[in-house]
Amino acid sequence: MLKYLEIRNFVLIDKLKINFSSGFNVLTGETGAGKSIIISALELITGEKGSIRMVGSNGDRLIVTGNFKLQSSSEIVKNKLKEWNIEINNDELTIKREITKDGKSKSFINNVGVKVAELKELGDLIVDIHGQHEHQSLFNPANHINFYDSYLNIEDKLENYKNHYYKLTKLIRQYNEISQNKNSILKEKSFLEYAIDEIEKAKLKPNEDEDIKNDITMMSNAESIASSLSSINKDIFGSESGAYTKLTRSIGALQTVSKYDSRLSDIASQIEGITLNLEDIKSVLTEIRYKTKFNPEELESLNERLFFINNLKKKYGSNIKEIISYAKDAKEKLESLNFSEEDIENLKKEIKSLREKTSILAKEISDIRHNRKDEFIKAIESEMNDLGMSSTKFDVEITLDEDDEGILNIDGSNIKANSNGIDNIEFIIAPNKQSIYQPLRKIASGGEISRIMLSLKNVLSLGDYCETCVFDEIDVGVGGRIAEVIGEKIAALSKRKQVLSVTHLAQIAIYANNHFKVTKNEGEDTVTSTIEELDNSMRVNEIARMITGKEITEASIKHAEELLEHAKNNKKII
Repeated sequence: MLKYLEIRNFVLIDKLKINFSSGFNVLTGETGAGKSIIISALELITGEKGSIRMVGSNGDRLIVTGNFKLQSSSEIVKNKLKEWNIEINNDELTIKREITKDGKSKSFINNVGVKVAELKELGDLIVDIHGQHEHQSLFNPANHINFYDSYLNIEDKLENYKNHYYKLTKLIRQYNEISQNKNSILKEKSFLEYAIDEIEKAKLKPNEDEDIKNDITMMSNAESIASSLSSINKDIFGSESGAYTKLTRSIGALQTVSKYDSRLSDIASQIEGITLNLEDIKSVLTEIRYKTKFNPEELESLNERLFFINNLKKKYGSNIKEIISYAKDAKEKLESLNFSEEDIENLKKEIKSLREKTSILAKEISDIRHNRKDEFIKAIESEMNDLGMSSTKFDVEITLDEDDEGILNIDGSNIKANSNGIDNIEFIIAPNKQSIYQPLRKIASGGEISRIMLSLKNVLSLGDYCETCVFDEIDVGVGGRIAEVIGEKIAALSKRKQVLSVTHLAQIAIYANNHFKVTKNEGEDTVTSTIEELDNSMRVNEIARMITGKEITEASIKHAEELLEHAKNNKKII
């Protein structure tokens, strides 16, 4: 559910924040006031294309922010956000979009930068926006099978089928790889076995190559190192003139005179600490001097080992860690390639058995779709009849594709299949009895599209996870009793979902739970749009304006009050 929409510097809107609530939210106002701009702002944060023309005159960028409280779509959205490594707390979602005058665009979900394509994917899950010329989720044929299945309530059967289908396709891929690439697989097995053997025999140790390099460097410079260490040892520890001996004598001298100044005792202690450090240094220097001996045979052995490791790097990885990891992965790959002729025959038998089971499940689902088709059509046409489209005919086109390569077999024929089964489903309509059926996406009339969508939404809303429905001027081309029926239908839909609607008709607006008025303000140099939520008295005046036009009369106010009271009573029985 959309909790609020905050808009800054967007076309005619300077700055506003709209707090929406559940139920039916309606936006009204005179033509050109900017009602549809608010819908455009919502479209922007749900992934629609933006433009620099949208940036207003009060700054170098537009910013639109929407906050959503997830309900029915919670788990679906959470799973999607998890894929994108985006955290969500308390089922709240904040989406933000910025566009600058130089065309740069930034998008954020819960303060994490995302691509516009990801906004679109998320937007399709939480908001269904339908304008006069928009093709939304219901008008994409690829979605029709999901909407129809939601109405049929066959989730458990579909889940069972999908588990079988995915297992079957995996086994078929495995069989094809083995059958078509047997020779290359044998070559790959041979190479992997050789690589594993070579790496394991090497008995590599972490950072061994770096240790060898250090040993080679030390041994190659053994004479120079020994000479330097001998000189250092003599200067520090040798004879009476060595630094260590002099420091030791100075400690005794300082302790003798420390009774005259306590600071001298501290200095003596510090020098004593230095001598202790020198003793540690002497031990290390002695160890290095002892180990650093030139041994031609050992040096040759070290160089050979380093050469061998470098060859392994060229073949299996840039460092020892990667080489060891390569061997581990190679073992896993080798295990998957180990097969025999008997294994292949067993795989064929398993595929045959699973194909039969999956085909039965697919046929069962297809039969349900065919058997309940008339029931679904009747429900949709009943809704359309209420909306003044009694001559419009609705149908569900269900087809399947025979294919020699099809993985399922239905009644002796190989049939193409996917994770939804074997059926291709598309909603089609005929505007009147003399017309031929056409795909929904080819209908030109905005009014027809809106009313058909409303019919579908009312029938499908129990199975549809989209939480917010938006109708931009659903009243195009209608009036009178049909307009009021649209209001009643939206009111019924709003009991299950949040609805936002832009309308010019009082017969629709009277059914809203929350009423917002959009006003255009013209100054000498600027034109802006503002919005306010109407209280009861303000709402009466706005309904009266919608009835008569700009001039509000006592008669129109009385009529408005009667309409609102009528809608209030009518909503109780909807």
